[in-house]
Amino acid sequence: MPAVTVLMVTHRATPFLRPAIDSVWAQAWRDLELLLVDNGAGLDPDVLGEAGRDPRLRLLRLPANAGIPAGHNAGVAAAQGEFIALLDHDDRMLPARLERQVEWLRQHRTAGLVGSRAETIDAAGRVTGAEFSLASAEEQHRYLPYACPVVTPAYTGRRAVFAALPYRAEFPLAADFDFLARASARYGLGAVPEVLLQYRRHAGQATVEHAAAIERQRCAIRLRTARRRAGRAEGPADFPGTGDSPAACCLACADQCRREGFAVLAAYHARRALSLERSAPMALRSAVRGLGAVAGASATQRGPAWAMYRRGPVQALGLHPE
Repeated sequence: MPAVTVLMVTHRATPFLRPAIDSVWAQAWRDLELLLVDNGAGLDPDVLGEAGRDPRLRLLRLPANAGIPAGHNAGVAAAQGEFIALLDHDDRMLPARLERQVEWLRQHRTAGLVGSRAETIDAAGRVTGAEFSLASAEEQHRYLPYACPVVTPAYTGRRAVFAALPYRAEFPLAADFDFLARASARYGLGAVPEVLLQYRRHAGQATVEHAAAIERQRCAIRLRTARRRAGRAEGPADFPGTGDSPAACCLACADQCRREGFAVLAAYHARRALSLERSAPMALRSAVRGLGAVAGASATQRGPAWAMYRRGPVQALGLHPE
């Protein structure tokens, strides 16, 4: 059995697929398999060229596009490796990634997942910047109520972690964030402080095409995470209020967080709404929610809520991004 399964799920053939696969074969760590889940794409193996003829490639075909959570879970169930490395079909690994992350996981036996730093590339493969990342387990845990501390395709983890926490279908566009938020409550997290992934940003990404739906799901995940951390039942995935924009989703979630007594999270959503939509009307709505969250907070939460609204999670929580 291979030590590592690189898990890649795709629902279409794109110009980025072959470079992603090539980056797997270029790994210094050779004891691996690439499990490519064809999520209803009907991939012709010839499309992959020479990259598709490596004997370490396993193709798992699903008859129709079952969605990201189902495709991911099917891949986890079929994986043979001790470890699973996530990779999106439009990203690229740097050659040392698996070697560094497997070494880290074998040195940190109680940890479940390890990420890395990542650089941003465009559609042409040019490096355009760096992705946000937090290295320490403690800082990742503190940041996960709000967002992913490392881009998800940079994570490698023990297969048992992925098997224990399958992606949930109610979050078809944000299941990775939900997975990490739940994993942080049960397993240690960490990150190799090196750039080991190239994360591609381009116009055809789901984050561009479905921004409002993604934001609404992320809001619901934040609310569920707050309930779990407070020792409450998760409750429904959704929350009252509708909105056609990501900012409107955040305002609705801020209202629900305030009603449930999560003042700091309400202040976060009020601030995020303004960051998503810079306009005078949104500035007023954001201020009403933010100041309302602070005013309604308990004595111990008033200061943290005000800091969150004024400064955002990185500064309010005293985090140190790589």
